[in-house]
Amino acid sequence: MSAQGFNLSAVAVRERSVTLFLLIAISIAGVVAFLTLGRAEDPAFTIKQMTVVTAWPGA
Repeated sequence: MSAQGFNLSAVAVRERSVTLFLLIAISIAGVVAFLTLGRAEDPAFTIKQMTVVTAWPGA
């Protein structure tokens, strides 16, 4: 490693095939992860609400 430090951009440009492979591998992994997500037709959800009732004499 030089005194300038590690330059990731220069490595990515210099090693194009590795960069392209990693891009494709990560993209495929993302698509597979998305397709294997569990999905429900009607997912249950709760609506949290609160009712406050006050008495205001003379109003």
